[in-house]
Amino acid sequence: MTQPALSLSSASRTAGRAVALQLLYAFEQNKYVDDGCLLPSFEPEDTGATDPDAVAFARLLLSSFAENRVPVDAAIDKRLDNWTIHRLAVVDRAILRLGTTEILYRDDTPPKVAINEAIELAKRFGSEEKTTKLINGVLDRLARDHRPDDLKKPADSQKKA
Repeated sequence: MTQPALSLSSASRTAGRAVALQLLYAFEQNKYVDDGCLLPSFEPEDTGATDPDAVAFARLLLSSFAENRVPVDAAIDKRLDNWTIHRLAVVDRAILRLGTTEILYRDDTPPKVAINEAIELAKRFGSEEKTTKLINGVLDRLARDHRPDDLKKPADSQKKA
């Protein structure tokens, strides 16, 4: 099930993804248990974010992932070559999970945007230099499988018309 569209600025969404990444990391460290302190109740001042829209978007992404963890992980695992999701560094896994959640469950986020934003998170937080290539490869395959029409270039659609 996809989430309803939100009308947020791209800056709020970018900041929200960074907050969601940090919260997802903490969620995994807490063994995917929401003890009431993480998912529903965090406030902007608790995250270091000053934009309430960013926090709202982070909350949305995190709750979408929490509701769909099994299919999200399966979608990632299916696209990893000679590797499993549980062998990835925690932060790299979290970045892939956020990007996958957006591609699968956020129709208001174009796949290319989700991929580019995940790559930017990988540049900033990733475990090593090659992380960006891993993130790009996995999310690109996922987007091609699940939202191929959203990846077509405008010139491609004009040729068919």
